[in-house]
Amino acid sequence: MKRRGTSLIPLVALTLVTFSPLNAAPPPATVVMAGAMTDADLVALSVAVAAALPNADFLIDSPRAEITTKPLFARMKPEKIAPIGTFPADRDLTKKWGAVAAALQPNEADPVKFTHSLFPTPQRIVVVPSEPHGQLLQAACLAGTLKIPLVIQPANDSRFNLSVDAGVKEIIAVGAAMKLTIKVKNIKVTELTDAAAVAAAHRKELARAGPIAALVLANPGDPRRESSLAAWLAVKKRAALLLTSPDGQDAAAVVAAALKEKETAQADSLLVLADLDAIPQVKRDNPAQGRDERIDVEPWIPRGKELVTLASARLFHSDRTIIPLVFARQRLFERNSDPTKVLIASNPGDGLPLLETFSRNTGRELENAGCRVTGLYGKDSLTGTELRDLVPRHDIFLWEGHYRTLIDNYEMPKWKEPLRPSIIFLQSCLALNAAEAGLLFDRGAIAVMGSPNRTYSGSGGAFSLGFFDALAYDGRSTGASVRHAKNFLLLYAALKEKRLGEAAKLGGANRRAAWTFTYWGDPTLKLPRPMPREDALTPLKYEASKSIITLTLPAKRYPATEVKPYRAEMWPGGRLAGIFTKEEDARNLAPLAFVEASIPDSPAGKTPHLSSKMPARNYIFDWDPRRKVGYLLLLPREKDAGDLEFKVHWTVPEP
Repeated sequence: MKRRGTSLIPLVALTLVTFSPLNAAPPPATVVMAGAMTDADLVALSVAVAAALPNADFLIDSPRAEITTKPLFARMKPEKIAPIGTFPADRDLTKKWGAVAAALQPNEADPVKFTHSLFPTPQRIVVVPSEPHGQLLQAACLAGTLKIPLVIQPANDSRFNLSVDAGVKEIIAVGAAMKLTIKVKNIKVTELTDAAAVAAAHRKELARAGPIAALVLANPGDPRRESSLAAWLAVKKRAALLLTSPDGQDAAAVVAAALKEKETAQADSLLVLADLDAIPQVKRDNPAQGRDERIDVEPWIPRGKELVTLASARLFHSDRTIIPLVFARQRLFERNSDPTKVLIASNPGDGLPLLETFSRNTGRELENAGCRVTGLYGKDSLTGTELRDLVPRHDIFLWEGHYRTLIDNYEMPKWKEPLRPSIIFLQSCLALNAAEAGLLFDRGAIAVMGSPNRTYSGSGGAFSLGFFDALAYDGRSTGASVRHAKNFLLLYAALKEKRLGEAAKLGGANRRAAWTFTYWGDPTLKLPRPMPREDALTPLKYEASKSIITLTLPAKRYPATEVKPYRAEMWPGGRLAGIFTKEEDARNLAPLAFVEASIPDSPAGKTPHLSSKMPARNYIFDWDPRRKVGYLLLLPREKDAGDLEFKVHWTVPEP
């Protein structure tokens, strides 16, 4: 049976480049473009731009700019481009960057002059040697957060003399730079002995403005020097910077330690700025039966049945100039005022009916939330040419099917067309790999998601449905939506085991999917808030307090989705997985309700437990004590409707 999809849904430059005052927003679409310079100068320049010009985009010139930067400028139409550093004399910048002659400002070849010009009358400065690199990065974070100049002592330069401008009242001297301050008179000197001391000072400064919500993790010894952008990113995100050992093997321990420290214990997101060699994934025993005894998992993902507590993502590329490009593209994505356009291609060839059942409901959910959805479901006549034409027209592309179909049959790695700033979700076995994902980032993607391991289509489809529901309905960030979907699958596996015991099938497959789905991009990225249509169905809602959680089931379900032999009637804002009703004439998927309930006034040191008129075998609850968030998964009975109440009881956990 064929089912065709339908559309459902020198300072001299500064005299010409006029920037706004330090605390005022500069004009939109201002770009500072870094040319060739030392890594130390790149660190100082990037952090200064993030601190003094927060609304400007910081980019790095690339030999491949015609492929990567030019399409961005065509969309962005920058009003000012300030080239800083040196650029190839034999290259025409307007050819590399497109029609930007009117925006292009005279080049400032000296990045130090430009950097210091952004803080014309500083009262404090940070002084640090260029090495060790990790210490430099932490000092840059401190300078950026304080919005003061970073003065770098070149490595092995015994002739370097510290020159202090009039008006400077304090020098923050880091590491070996403390020796430079001996000749300084009548100026306060604050000494920070090493990277750890600087990191502590930085976190203390961040905490003055409120809880630290973000962490950036990097390896200062990474060969590709992606870490040189870590301080810039930490200042942009108001994040604490975490650094691993040179081999990156201690990443999990570094993150775990940060979540126990006072200043960083409330962090919600983690952005890892390192490739898979600099901070390796870990091998973990495969919880599901199959050909792979071990699977690749990000080291900060908890083991066993523990909840995922961080909204995490990783960002890297063989060409590090892509990294700041991703954030510039992201601005365009988040500011898009048009309805988000979503393309779903699921089950080409008709061989995965359960997956298609999930995909069709994902499309319905996104459409109900206000997105414009083009769905290609079970279309065995779908061609690579058709898909190649459609993908660049959409803001989100969800592929749900065999990965080799996309790669071998449709030849996606050979596609060259620039993409919109877009989210790409490849829901397939072995879909997430650096080579092919790198091509998508080259073309314009801002996020790529998938699994580096094998996965069953059912658990994968349930994951993507949970992700897009959280993204579109709840207004969560992409990283938080990934966390939400992971915890849904973890609770679903536990609910099946609670109901069926050892007879539960594929429980390990759901845990594997929860562990292995991985996000490359910025975990704080958000979808522009969709505007639901007037006839949109009301989604599932909940209210939570420290004494009661109430779920309100919607009055209406979607019309039945039938992809033989499967059938589903889902609530808007609900969930589907592999639990079936007892009807004999079809494999009816039972609708599920899942909520992530924040209880910020929860009693300290106590753990919540629920009671309800609902049979205990029909629901499961788990608690994230660090975030003070509870997850409730419910299998409603056919007679259940309207408000369903769960009383919350608080107990002291057993030692």
